[in-house]
Amino acid sequence: MPPFYPPLLAAYPIVSLYGRNVHQVLASELAGPVAAAVAGGVAVWLAFGLILRTAAKGAVVSAAAILLFYSIEPAAGWTSAFLTWASQVWVSRQVDAGPWWVVGPEILLLAATIAWCVRGAGGLAAATRWLNAVATITMFLAVLPIVEAGVSTGRSDRGIDPATARSPDEPPGDWHPTPLATLNVPPGSPLPDIYYIILDGYARDDVMRSHFDLDISPFLDHIESRGFYVARKSPANYCQTPLCLSSSLNGVYLDEMVKNLQSDQTMLREFIGRNNVLATLRPLGYRWVTFATGFDPVDHPEADRYFTPTPYWSEFYRMSLGLTPLYRLAADPSRRNALTASRARINYVFDHLPDIARDPAPTFTYAHIICPHPPMIFGPNGEDISQTIDRRLLYANKAIAEPVPPEVFCRAYRDQAAYITKRVGQAIDAILDASPEPPIIIVQSDHGSELNLDPTSSRQTDLHERMSILNAYHFPGRRYDSLHEGISPVNSFRAVFNTFFGARLPMLPDRSYFSTGMSPYVFEDVTEAARLDSRSPEGS
Repeated sequence: MPPFYPPLLAAYPIVSLYGRNVHQVLASELAGPVAAAVAGGVAVWLAFGLILRTAAKGAVVSAAAILLFYSIEPAAGWTSAFLTWASQVWVSRQVDAGPWWVVGPEILLLAATIAWCVRGAGGLAAATRWLNAVATITMFLAVLPIVEAGVSTGRSDRGIDPATARSPDEPPGDWHPTPLATLNVPPGSPLPDIYYIILDGYARDDVMRSHFDLDISPFLDHIESRGFYVARKSPANYCQTPLCLSSSLNGVYLDEMVKNLQSDQTMLREFIGRNNVLATLRPLGYRWVTFATGFDPVDHPEADRYFTPTPYWSEFYRMSLGLTPLYRLAADPSRRNALTASRARINYVFDHLPDIARDPAPTFTYAHIICPHPPMIFGPNGEDISQTIDRRLLYANKAIAEPVPPEVFCRAYRDQAAYITKRVGQAIDAILDASPEPPIIIVQSDHGSELNLDPTSSRQTDLHERMSILNAYHFPGRRYDSLHEGISPVNSFRAVFNTFFGARLPMLPDRSYFSTGMSPYVFEDVTEAARLDSRSPEGS
């Protein structure tokens, strides 16, 4: 039997990674990394085949090389975790051991495989049959969840065709945004720039005090002195970021939009990137401006203007490269370290938000700042704490993080929120000072903090904490008749269009819905529970 296993072994880690993220990553993201992996595996196979003068021997050596190549980063990670744990004996710090300590032993193992082939490779035919079978079985297991996801959701890789609309009764397919209203502006009237600034996981002021002992009233007083209206009792509409933004940027609740999607979350990126609010503003000539986030569902480099400190790579591409030591060869440190990249992106947004005011065209800016949401990488003055903080606080997803003592999380969240509060206040001042015409600014959390979040259960979650958000508006002329202290994000742009563009959109009920990561579209109405402070007698 001729060997065919090297390209399968080379592709397996990438396909397996995609299978574990099949509900969040488009199928088109798979093609590039798999093609690169297969090409690399075949090239190594051909090289060793030429050196050893037989395809079968070259396949054995290339298989060893591929397996050793993919093992470098896991081995380095295990070593880093051990050294980080061991550092607590002296000075606790985050240790990155690097991959180079394993290169020497792996070269020796590869050399031993080559020597075995050169000496004659007894049992080569049996080894070929066995490796063919192993590669086939592992690839089948990697592809199986992808096939199951496609069957259960009717999923395909969905490009967006603007000419094609989807009615609620059609199966999942192309998303076609619809203007919420026809906007009217008096001839010659200037169009205000619109800024939508999302602070991910930023708690409301009452929760900041009760849960984290952080007083943000000086910040709120300051922005109120600059003409802002602060909705002091504002709730989130959903508990997960892509759901929150899909709702707010389309001005609707999601029941009809998601009812045929099963567990497939890839369409949420389209709901955010091609949204009803943008479709409403486009006829007036608004340009869409976005910032890099590092989180694909809310990252939209296809915007008219995309601000980023580094060229765009999709999250899946970064994850694929992170399976190998190749990413460590990048000249830019932010390419080599995800935490360094996160710090750079967050600071970049604050540094460059005021630049948009210099654009002569009217702009709609969507700036999603994934902070104070974990990972915890900023001290109260913006210092880099990623090398000294408890490594459990460096996870961005609480669903996979190790348990961390509440007091440790509180302290880290408080420090990070203090820094972000300072930066957003400075950015607001800079935007207002740089704008030729008074802009519309919405500063809003997507959802609240996650000290007492159980992503699998509303009963085990502090709903008041999770669903209580910062929500502040700067409307030129202080035209706040359409706002109230309990307004929620689903109504934010309805209020903007009614107030400044002559729309007559009805305001929707302000409701809050909880759903789990496994069943993101099974919505539980928790409006009343979220209004009760869990630390009050009624809430407890």
